[in-house]
Amino acid sequence: MKFKFNKNSLKEWANFSSDYNPIHFEELKARLIGLDNLAVHGMLAMLPLKQHTTSLFMKQQQEGYVWYSSLRAPLDVDKEYQLSLKNTDSKLSFALQDINLTKKYFIGRVQKNRFEKTMQNYDFSETQKFNISFALMKQKLQEFQTIFPRISLLWIYFDALIFSLFISKHATPLCTGKFKSFMEGQEQFIGDKVMFLHTNHQVFVSPHISHQNLEKLPETVEYDVIINETTFHEESLLISFVIPVWIMNEISLIITMNIMGIKTNS
Repeated sequence: MKFKFNKNSLKEWANFSSDYNPIHFEELKARLIGLDNLAVHGMLAMLPLKQHTTSLFMKQQQEGYVWYSSLRAPLDVDKEYQLSLKNTDSKLSFALQDINLTKKYFIGRVQKNRFEKTMQNYDFSETQKFNISFALMKQKLQEFQTIFPRISLLWIYFDALIFSLFISKHATPLCTGKFKSFMEGQEQFIGDKVMFLHTNHQVFVSPHISHQNLEKLPETVEYDVIINETTFHEESLLISFVIPVWIMNEISLIITMNIMGIKTNS
């Protein structure tokens, strides 16, 4: 199976997600972190991967599962990529590679997961729940289905929606202080001195929504955004987030992701 992303698809995803990172739109900014071309948004590239790999995996089981992907290298716009798959009884592994299969850009897997056991690894007793209004869910779903008509699984939509809320509402207040420290107190740094990469993404999907399609939206959805870990390196800063999602008052998704800030030469 082959994938290709153009500048229009980058613009559509940015409009949906509020992710206007300049490495997706300004070649000069992309070159500052060593890229040769505009980079495809990681979440945009993951959308068809999530749908295709999960649909294949669900044919052989009816339980909860976890979907995981790691970015090995940013994808170039207007370049064709090949998806390779390896399937076993309990896991489907994948790699998104160049057309000659010489370089891996994404690697990942979908595998069986006991959601109740995963819950034991976290303490969500003192979370601050953010409510997503039904009107917003419906409006964003209409946008999503217009742009991505082939995506049918409910959890993929909520993963995309909550990422957009993370970017528009939470990323700046949660990350600004940490990146100021990383940049030694400089006030003006975002987009000039630091570029951001979304390096890892994982979604634990509970059994009761694992097979649900985008036929009917739930009335109540809430989430929280928690910083799990911060790791400083000489030229980069990695922040790990955990995002629990309550659907109809029950935790149904646990999203984890890593955001890396890289110092540039600007």
